[in-house]
Amino acid sequence: MIPDRRHSSRNNRGGSKLGLVLGILVILGISVVIGGLIGSHYGKAGGGIAEIWTPPFGGKRIVRVLMLGEDDSGARTKSPGLSDSIFLLSLNLDTNQVSALSIPRDTLVDLDGYGKQGRINGALKLGGPTYSEKMIERLIGVIPDYYLHTNLKGFRKTVDLLGGVQLDVEKDMHYTDNWGNLHINLKKGVQWLDGEHAMEYVRFRHDKMGDITRMQRQQKFMKALAKRAVEPVNLAKLPLTMQSVMSNIDTNLTVKDLVALVKFSGNMDMSSVKTAVLPEVPQRIGRAQYMVFDSEKAPAVIQDLFFSHTIPGLPTVEVLNGTGVSGAGQKVADALKQQGYDVSDVKNADSFDYKTSEVISHKKDVPGLDKIAQFMNSTNIKQEVNPKPKVDVTIIVGRDCALIGTQG
Repeated sequence: MIPDRRHSSRNNRGGSKLGLVLGILVILGISVVIGGLIGSHYGKAGGGIAEIWTPPFGGKRIVRVLMLGEDDSGARTKSPGLSDSIFLLSLNLDTNQVSALSIPRDTLVDLDGYGKQGRINGALKLGGPTYSEKMIERLIGVIPDYYLHTNLKGFRKTVDLLGGVQLDVEKDMHYTDNWGNLHINLKKGVQWLDGEHAMEYVRFRHDKMGDITRMQRQQKFMKALAKRAVEPVNLAKLPLTMQSVMSNIDTNLTVKDLVALVKFSGNMDMSSVKTAVLPEVPQRIGRAQYMVFDSEKAPAVIQDLFFSHTIPGLPTVEVLNGTGVSGAGQKVADALKQQGYDVSDVKNADSFDYKTSEVISHKKDVPGLDKIAQFMNSTNIKQEVNPKPKVDVTIIVGRDCALIGTQG
């Protein structure tokens, strides 16, 4: 659950919030394993012979996965729908920790290329998952590594295959939206929910707290669904259930990535799960109501979830901007922090004439130096041993750095 929309939480209740994500990832991973054994893979999770020699996630140790749940708003026009749920996961593969940020679907963003401002849930409809990734990066400054896009058709079918879920519906829920093909009519009390009624339960958002209460209901439901999925009566249905899920998934995760996620979910530290809702404030623009990024409270939440976790054993780093491009050093530093490096300082280099990036080691044997060079796409590795270095590695950002989009 999310006790306060303005702060992240670190407790066992946070684990239930990830039921939706991790449940899907577990099913995905097992599906891929079974698919591999019988010689067929579902969906877009292919890889080919090259994948055998490629580590999961391209060797990244901290992985960001953007989860997108599509609604039925495009059913009438047979077009893509809107994002009904949006959240970004950060998975630390070394510490088995998880952070998750929920992003309200009514968040105001600039839909560049479309000449207007709009809600972030429209990004999926306009440009698909990759465009949603772009809007997330622009909004919070965190670059998703991968996306996993699901739809309500698969949700309903999967619940039905499991024989429904018993749940205590906490109040009467009634709502009709003919254009969005949404009709909710639930009574209060303990009852079995089939796929259609389960969809109504998790999508109802007409409470005083709106999306906040709805996300709490989603947590409650997915916890019940996860319990239902492992009951003996459903074990025989697992292959069919997995195929149902996979047929309604769009992802750029590879087979090896999905298998790695299954292993990760079994080892993750539930006591350290951190969750938060992106701090925002309501704002009316014209006749429309939006949620607007809270520039005072949001940065601290984003920092805590995505940039405060360093991986033990990685070298300490300082970043020097040698390009003359404003903010180039900070952008590289933020990217390194996302991968678990402890970046102690960011400042300008002795000049802005560096055409190529440099990686300078201040100790004789710095572990992972080649990985830093690979991350910077640099072959210019130097050693300047210092008996009392303030950092292990200095990175000088040159104009060839792809992370900042400059050219020599």
